[in-house]
Parts: sequence; structure tokens; C-alpha cells
Amino acid sequence: MFKYMKYEFKGTYKFMGLLILFVLGASTGIQLYANNIVKQFQSGFGAGVDSMGRIPNFLVVLLVLAIFGAFVTALFYIIGLFRKELYEDRGYLTFSLPLTGNQILGAKTLTALIWAAILGFSALFYNLGLGSILFGAKWLEGLKYLLNYTPINIIVTLSFSAVLSSVITLLLIYFSITLSRVSIKNKKIGGLWFIIFLIINSLVGYLTVKVSSIFPYYIDLSTLKIIAFKGMGNFEMYVMSMGTNSGLFIAGNNNILINIGSFIFSILVAVGTFLGTSYLMERKIDL
Repeated sequence: MFKYMKYEFKGTYKFMGLLILFVLGASTGIQLYANNIVKQFQSGFGAGVDSMGRIPNFLVVLLVLAIFGAFVTALFYIIGLFRKELYEDRGYLTFSLPLTGNQILGAKTLTALIWAAILGFSALFYNLGLGSILFGAKWLEGLKYLLNYTPINIIVTLSFSAVLSSVITLLLIYFSITLSRVSIKNKKIGGLWFIIFLIINSLVGYLTVKVSSIFPYYIDLSTLKIIAFKGMGNFEMYVMSMGTNSGLFIAGNNNILINIGSFIFSILVAVGTFLGTSYLMERKIDL
């Protein structure tokens, strides 16, 4: 499997590398604009940004949209690679390898997640480094204040929820693409995979919220105690829209509660989708 992952990286590093450089370049433009605004405040609102030959306001908006577009492009690129395995000739080579469906799907999922992490962390650490150079100690003090203000358990929980969300979203997309390739009474669904994904995604999200209402038991990450929570009280309720599933948790008063039922259900969805996609790839697809 790891040899296949190495092959996947060789086939994608050029495009993803250019995408990362594009994001870093756009981030540089935004930070230079922010730095210029700070200088204007310090100089008592001197010449405008445009008149100083700096980055115009509308261009900054375009740069922000470009960064968002780059992440969307990365997602569709990863999806496109999987789709090519099932709809184009390269699939004959892939499925002739001595690999099981689990190994092929696992390699593609891990490769996609690694690239997503590289893209995200490259943008994060680059901006942290550039910000410390342009803004100096004030930038670092602001980040330190933000980290001290936000409890570590909330940061860890949100990060884990984001990762779990990404995995489930990606697996449901893979499952939808694979299902669209399966013949049903000698008919193939074909390009309707996105419709399949929307239906399954909505169903999973509904069931996740439903499970949390049926089993209103939460674990408090501050004390690791199980709480039966049936009222709002002094807490605020948030529904994490995780692309494909909704992980229900309650946050407030510097602590966070995770619904045990919806969490277990999300894990089961991830495992079940992975196994189901692998089974379809091995047994039900006729290239």
C-alpha cells in the first residue's frame, strides 16, 4: 500500500506544489496590505493605499477569494484522481495491482489527507512566520493572547472534529463515485454521483442529529464525566456542519461537551463507508 502511496505522490506533487506556492503568494499579498494599513494608522492616516502604489482594496478581495478557490481546487483535484481510477483507462492498471480494495482506498484517502494537511499547515506556518517579520512582537503577543483565551480542550476538540469531518466527507464522496459506477439491472448511474452524495450526506447529517436527541448523553472534556444534558441552561449549542455529517457538541463556560451517541455514530459511518466502498471496488465494478 505504501508503494502505491509513493506512486500517488509522484503523480500529484507538481500540481499540489504549484497550488501551495499560489496560496503562499496570495497570502503574502494580503499580509503586505495589512502591514500597509497598520503603517497608515501609525502615521495618522496618511496617503491612501491606492495612491501609495500599494495593493488596491479590490485586489485584496480577489486574493482572499483566490485562496479559497485554491482549497476548493485541491478538493476537486483529489476527487478527480479517484474518479479517473473508475472511469478512465488508468483503472485497468490500478486494479491489476496485487492490492485489495481496502489498500487502494486506504492509500488514496491517506494521500488526500496528507496533501490537505501539507496545504493547510504550509499556509498556517508561512503566515505566522511572515506576520512575525512584518508586525514584530505585537503579532506574537496577539497570538499568545488568543491561545491563552481559548481553552486547549476546545482547540483539540474542534481540530479533531475537523479531521473526522474531512475523513467522512471524503469517504462519502468516494462511496458515491463508486456507487455511480456499479451496474443496477445492467444500467449505470454514471455522472449522477454528486446527486448521490447530496442525498447520502443529508441522510447522515439528519441521523447524526437524531441520534444525539435520542441519546442526550455528553462527555465533559474538562472532567471526563458523562452528563445527561436535556436543556440549554447557560450553554450555547452548536452544530458543526462537517460537510457530510453534523457532529453535535455543546460549548460554553470554557468547557465543551461532546454527544457520545453522535460521536460513535460518526465513527461507524466512517468505518462503514470505507468498508462499503472497498467492497464495491473489489466485487461490483466491471471495468
